[in-house]
Parts: sequence; C-alpha cells; structure tokens
Amino acid sequence: MVNRPSFCSDFADSIPDVEHSSTMSDSLDSQFSPTPVPDSLVQNVSWDVLSQFITCTAAVTGRDYYPVLAEQLTSSLDVKYAIIGEICQWEDGHPTRVRSLCFWSGQGVVENFEYDLVCTPCGRLLEQACESSGDLSFCWFPEEVQRQFPEDIDLVKLQAESYLGVALLDPQSGQPVGHICILDDRPLSVEKRHRGEVLLSLFATRTVAELKREQAERREQEKIKELESALAELKYTQSKLVQIEKISSLGQLVAGVAHEINNPLSCITGNLSHTADYTADLLEHLSLYQQQYPDTSPEISEHAEDIDLNYLTEDFPLIVDSMKVSVDRIQEIVSSLRQFSRLDAEETLCDVHDGLESTLVVLRHRLKANPDRPEIQVIKDYGKLPEILARPGQLSQVFMNLLSNAIDAVEERNQGRRYGEIERKPNVIGIRTQHLQDEEGDRIAICITDNGNGIPVEVQPRLFETFFTTKDGERGTGLGLSLSQQIIAENHGGSLSFDSTPGQGTEFIIELPVSPGDKAG
Repeated sequence: MVNRPSFCSDFADSIPDVEHSSTMSDSLDSQFSPTPVPDSLVQNVSWDVLSQFITCTAAVTGRDYYPVLAEQLTSSLDVKYAIIGEICQWEDGHPTRVRSLCFWSGQGVVENFEYDLVCTPCGRLLEQACESSGDLSFCWFPEEVQRQFPEDIDLVKLQAESYLGVALLDPQSGQPVGHICILDDRPLSVEKRHRGEVLLSLFATRTVAELKREQAERREQEKIKELESALAELKYTQSKLVQIEKISSLGQLVAGVAHEINNPLSCITGNLSHTADYTADLLEHLSLYQQQYPDTSPEISEHAEDIDLNYLTEDFPLIVDSMKVSVDRIQEIVSSLRQFSRLDAEETLCDVHDGLESTLVVLRHRLKANPDRPEIQVIKDYGKLPEILARPGQLSQVFMNLLSNAIDAVEERNQGRRYGEIERKPNVIGIRTQHLQDEEGDRIAICITDNGNGIPVEVQPRLFETFFTTKDGERGTGLGLSLSQQIIAENHGGSLSFDSTPGQGTEFIIELPVSPGDKAG
C-alpha cells in the first residue's frame, strides 16, 4: 500500500437513531485515526483483476483514461456507479464545487457536469483530505448513505445505499485536487470495501498524474490562446489605421450589417426561384381545374369574385418577378459592401473596374439627387485593363477616399447656389482608366476628377500629411489621403499624385504596376 489511509467517521453523533453495521471498521471514529489496510486483504484482489486493470488503463491517457478506470472499478467491485471528479471551486481554503471527469452509470458514461460539495459524502471526503496532512484519505458509508446526507438529492436520484471514496492529493502541496468514488444501491461489505480501497489506492496516483497533466495542457492551451489573442490584437492595431478612414466613410457597422443581411438574403434568393416555379404550377393547375369544372358552386364563384381571382392570377407572377429584381439589387449592394469592407491578407489578381464599380454602389446614396441639388453625374471612361496583382480591398478603400473627397468638393462648391443654377452647370465626377506601356514600365492609371472649387495652392504641399485636413468638424480625419498614398506607394509599389486648379477642380492620378516586377523602386 502507498501511504497510510485514514477513514471518515460514522457521524453517529450528528445523525440520531442510525445503526451502523458491525462490520464497519473500528477506525471509523471521531479522531480519523489512520489505519492501514491489512496486507492480507490485498490478496483478496486477484492477480487477474489487477492485471485487467493495469492492461486496460495502461493503453489510454488523458480523457480516455477516466471512463476506462471507472468502468473497471464498477465491473471489478460489482457496484453501480463510479465518479471521477476534479475540484473546480474553492472558498476560504475549502473545496466547494467539483467538475466530473467521468460518471459511469453502469450503462455507460454520463455527460460531464458540476456539483456542489456542501452536505455530500464527496464534500466530507475532501474536507477530511484538507486536514489529513497529505495522508491518503478514504471515506466509507456501508449503508444508508442517504440518511447520512439527507440534503443530497443526487443520492436519492441514484438510489444510492453505500459510498466509498478516495481523495486525489497533489503530490507537491498535499492538498486535494479531486476524488474517485464508487456508489451502489446495495450495502457495501467490509470485504468489498477493502478490495475497493486497494484498487483506489493503486490508481489514485496515476489518476492524479493524468489530472495534473490535463490541467497543465489546459494551462498551456490558455497561454496559447492568450498569445494568439495578443498576436491578433497586434495585427488589429497594425491594420486599424488602414481601416479607420473606411470606418469613418461607411460607419462602424457596415461590414457587420452586410454579413447579417447576406444570411437571410441567401435564404430569400434560394427560395424565390422555387416560389416562381410553385406559382406557375399552382396557376396552371387552377387553370386546368377551371377548364375541367367550369360550373362551380355559388360559394366558390362568390369567393373568386371577392378576391378578384383573374387579377390575382395576372398580378401574382409580376409580384414574384419584382421581388427577384429587388433581391438582385440588394445582393449587388451587399456584395459591394462585403468587397469594400474586407481586409486583404495577401495579394491576388483583381480587376480594378470591379473595385471602382463596387465603391460607386456603396456611394450611390451620396450621388443621388436630394432637395438641395440634382444627382451628381459620374462620367466613366474605362479603358481595356489587364488584371493586376494587388490587394483589392485596400484599393477599394483608396477609391472610396478619393471619390468621397470628390463628392465633398462638388457639394462644397454648391454652397450658395440654387437648385436651378446647379442643374445648368451640374456636378460632375469623372473616372478614367488607361493601360500604359512605355519606358516607365507596364502599368495602369486611374484618374478621378471633380469640378469642385479645387485645392488652395497654400495647402497643396501638405495634402498627404497624416492628420492634415481642410474639412471642418467631424467631416475629416486627416487620414484619408495619407493612408491612400501609403497603400498605393508602400503596399503596391505605385504612385498617387494630383493636379488641382483653384476654381476649376482637381484630378487625382493613381498608377499601379501590372506585375510585381514593374513596381517602382
């Protein structure tokens, strides 16, 4: 035997009129005096049983170990239940709650759960272990365990009659970390008790080792999660400046809203085609029915007239078609929002025109007419462009910054002008793309122009400075153009420049290499 076991008292003083079997160990007194299991009783555990235990448990580790041990305990000792648990909560230096690692019910493993230790035999076992100074501690209730702990409703549910448990002790601190216990719906004999003590003693150390290893693995996993979280936080911080202008332009919830809309939208889109088919089938079936049975009852004829059946059969397919058009429109908006909002992890081949069109969809609400002005005209002159290796999300952000600035510029020019005056000389934003191949390399150019007031000459040299803005209040962060230049020049090896004439307007020119080999040095 390892260590010297001490046994729980019979608690006869606290539970009146309870008779205990004469087979109860003499050591079960109020002193918790340690009493070793006689060596002769070890012989009661056959070599076949020990061999079976060792063979079955040696082949498994971790979470797989606990159910094997519990099954072997119930089988070898002919008892109904076995529980292996770890302490998961302490209060004032006392264990108060346990998490089950395995609960074997005789029919198999029950889903793990947590349970309080107050007024339970397991609680008494672990309290005793806290006071045992590292000695191996057992607790044995040969019969009427429900009377000993009347507040433990789990004993009633299990119809438990007897209990035997051992505390699992931390080898360094000597404090309990968990327990192994067996319960049965029959009294537990002294012989079975001692055989149980032998088996529980032999496998307590192994169980503690498995539990400590699992706890160490959990701590390592928590550390890994903390490191991953820290790394994610660093990446987020790194990308935050790149994203801040996008958030300022679209609002903080754009990406989340687009994602949330897309889920139900996919359901609607998928069902609309079926709805159209079902509608056609139903209307065809109704038509056949009317042809085969032209003479209907007065009630049916009256109902058909009340609901205007002829109009309904004509209008319903049109409603479905209208819904399809609306859904396609929403899908276009959501697709544009998701494309614009994504944070690119790596470069990929992309079509610059797709990015421009997506950005225009996102900005459509700002381009539409309002009570103060007519619609802002967007004139597109797209050349034939090759796909380029780039980060499309970042490019869309640049397009958003430049187009938003163009809209701000023409609206600033509208101040003091009447609606009719603006109609005669409308607001215009131009987008021109071109494929350039010359001594400077193979590249594409995107030019975005506006007919606003232009940029004052005195501020033009500072236009790409970080946090510099000519806008008032919350309209500008001073990051849009500086981040755009960083994205184009540093991330894509291109260039961003502008040409502005006060009173006439501004043109921003983006040049991007077609392939990495053509990037500006």
